[in-house]
Amino acid sequence: MTLKKYKQIFEALDNERRIELFEYILQRIFISKSELAKKYDLNRASLNHHLKIMLNAGIIFERGLILDGRKQIFITPAVVLHPDRLIEPMEEYQNFAEQLEEWTRRNLTADTWQILKEELNRHEISPNIVDIVEIRLFPSLMKRVSTTTEYCYICRTEEARSSCNTCKNLICKTHEHKIKREGEETITLCPNCVEKFFG
Repeated sequence: MTLKKYKQIFEALDNERRIELFEYILQRIFISKSELAKKYDLNRASLNHHLKIMLNAGIIFERGLILDGRKQIFITPAVVLHPDRLIEPMEEYQNFAEQLEEWTRRNLTADTWQILKEELNRHEISPNIVDIVEIRLFPSLMKRVSTTTEYCYICRTEEARSSCNTCKNLICKTHEHKIKREGEETITLCPNCVEKFFG
């Protein structure tokens, strides 16, 4: 990744609202624009403004899918923040976004989803991502999958084994901080909460 690209990413994230949006997108992996707008109480113009900056910086992908005859826009992350590598391109998400490209003009229903699902599996998209997408697109299928429980919300590895005592986000061993408070039990905090409370 070039220094110019890093500059674009840092500029895109030099805004509290976009940081919030990007953190939520990282947690959810696949999310509709309407859900983002509702979550952060943003009107269409404000949300589009923030997403356009993030798209231009290359930190998210955007795909319009026709879902049961109605077009919806879905967002997925393109990079992940990692303390060792700082910013790491997510090739699997890029591959996933490319597979969705063909489906931007086709109607997705519970039946046609099975076709897309087979294509995603053929292109070796992680079953966890496929399950998450299925729940986002067709919650009525009620498949018992976990949308975030297997992923560390910082580095997106499947090594999440504990959760932050404050924000409840799941984290892997690399990112957990054990804090022993005087006269109290040891608590686990994620890097964001450590920074929030201890600077």
